[in-house]
Amino acid sequence: MRGKTYKDSMNHLHDNLRHSGKHPIPLALADGARLLVLPEHGRLIGLYPAEGDANFLWTNPALDAAESSRLYFSRAGWSNPGGDRTWLAPELDLFIGDPRRPFETYAVPPALDPGNWKPVSAMSAEVILENRTRLRLLRAGRDVDVRLVKTYTPAVNPLRGSPADGAGVQYAGYTLATTLELDPPPGKPVRLGVWNLLQLPQPGTMLIPTRVPTRPHVVFGTPAAGELTEAPGHARWNMAPPGPDAKIGIKAKSLTGRAGHIRETGIPGIRDLVVREFSVGDERDYVDALWEPPYETGWAFQACCVRNGGERFNELEYHAPAVSPETGLLSGRDESRVWAFRGSAEAIRKVASVLLGLRGD
Repeated sequence: MRGKTYKDSMNHLHDNLRHSGKHPIPLALADGARLLVLPEHGRLIGLYPAEGDANFLWTNPALDAAESSRLYFSRAGWSNPGGDRTWLAPELDLFIGDPRRPFETYAVPPALDPGNWKPVSAMSAEVILENRTRLRLLRAGRDVDVRLVKTYTPAVNPLRGSPADGAGVQYAGYTLATTLELDPPPGKPVRLGVWNLLQLPQPGTMLIPTRVPTRPHVVFGTPAAGELTEAPGHARWNMAPPGPDAKIGIKAKSLTGRAGHIRETGIPGIRDLVVREFSVGDERDYVDALWEPPYETGWAFQACCVRNGGERFNELEYHAPAVSPETGLLSGRDESRVWAFRGSAEAIRKVASVLLGLRGD
């Protein structure tokens, strides 16, 4: 399970990013796990267990070599290096220029990604990043000043003391605390929410525990027949090429606050399971909206499968409740944890059963 070659290692990714003019920040945690933060893009890009060189997260193939990495970051347009990134919702207000033509007018706001992220603090097991910026609200036609702060710290292995303790799996994890502060101009109320997106390698299966019978809403695209299934206690999406890009959404009332992604690693008999735990409450204000009238809101979880073009990955996405001055909230703090495991198919099934309440096969 140790991994493959230096090509897959954190040192290799670190060196390629440095060659591109970036300043990645490595973290070595007490349990031996390692993290790699890319401050210029406000994201965690590497997650490695103590005894392995293979990244749990998806990174852009351009980062596999020093020169292609340099060329990728020097080209015009949005760069998506991969990993765990933070955007804001609603997507309809910040990313889509014309709701009548959402795909044709979709653009990532540079003020948000890559943003103006700067490291505030970097210690052996903690990194704090800050982005002070101004965002354009496209439908309202006005600007809002925003401050985002992200803090990465260790996350205790949740298997300790559980029935899966001692299952023989490798582990790496972290806690992400995200603070959003708004300084809105006078006028129409502003409602913005933290939107964290975890990019993971394909092919894989998204496992979404649910509290009530749930049919995920297809936001765009069309999952192939049999790909997306619902059963008592969970929804499951087998996310793999070929097929169109697609995205699903689930409202807060159906969620347990955990979701996972399981995949074959390419090493015979070895699987990865990545679980995200996030806060959820069905009475809270989730502002991300569908792209078509009446622009229904309330989506607390989304999953996206990008399987066309040179950048192919699966996304595990969740939303935090909105910050809105009209309700007296000028700031809000969200906290989530990412737990990643690598081991035999049987061991990973056991971990999925404990943490997600369902089988991981």
